[in-house]
Amino acid sequence: MEIHMQTPDAFMGLAFGIPGSAGDEVGQENGHRWDPMDCDEKAPPPARTALRMECDFSYLPDHDEDAHFCHARAGVVGVADGVGGCRGDGVDAAEFSRGLMANAYNAVAAASSSGICPYTLLEMAYQKTVASTRTPAASTALVLSLAGHALRWAYVGDSAFAVFRGGRLLLRALPQQHYFNCPFQLSAVGGDRVKDAAVGEFPVEEGDVVVAGTDGLFDNVFDAALEGIVQMCTALSLTPGKMAQAIGRLAYDMAMSSRESPFSAASREQQGTNFTGGKMDDITVIVAFIVS
Repeated sequence: MEIHMQTPDAFMGLAFGIPGSAGDEVGQENGHRWDPMDCDEKAPPPARTALRMECDFSYLPDHDEDAHFCHARAGVVGVADGVGGCRGDGVDAAEFSRGLMANAYNAVAAASSSGICPYTLLEMAYQKTVASTRTPAASTALVLSLAGHALRWAYVGDSAFAVFRGGRLLLRALPQQHYFNCPFQLSAVGGDRVKDAAVGEFPVEEGDVVVAGTDGLFDNVFDAALEGIVQMCTALSLTPGKMAQAIGRLAYDMAMSSRESPFSAASREQQGTNFTGGKMDDITVIVAFIVS
């Protein structure tokens, strides 16, 4: 994965007011109180039957630069992928991804109720991470939140998600890329901004399955194969954790194989290469069941 740098609109090393701990107030940055409950769009009406998440994860590290969190009570999950192109010269390529997810999780844990806005949460986590580090490392990021009967999202880069109903793929997030293998990415010293995030929401129902992950999953597993393994795991009544493990194992096996993969297919289409096989990478998989 390559690094993308662009000149920021303003110097990103400004000081921000940061709460001392997750138990403190959500905090204020440049005079603005960050409230992860705030969304620009109108809040969804109360649902007659409340929905919630049951979620779990699987992580198969390669360079160990992914980060994630699951907060079932709040109905929020997040994944981030440290950009491998930052690796070297003493740079910890995981520092920014871990900072993003730690700050996001702390804000969710401190929130008083559910219905958290992913965009606001991602922006707050980004600002707090920028304020606490000067690392040149960069990261993709994805935040999903269940609000009533709506799944909301905000993501920057190629960490993505898919929604399944009755085992069938209903929705698949498209990666944000500047060019092949160079995703949109957040950093303290340049890169893209949270305002570049893809945002939206989708109506979900009891029984839906949400699969989120880093590109270690989606670069190695075609949508049809992901649909097939979700169907198989559902038929076997596997838990979210067991399903995440099965999906992660499939991604790992594909990364090690010489078979066609989404990564090799995209490389051939966009760069004219002629290889087959997967891409070795950190593989993070989060599975969330939508239940009542």
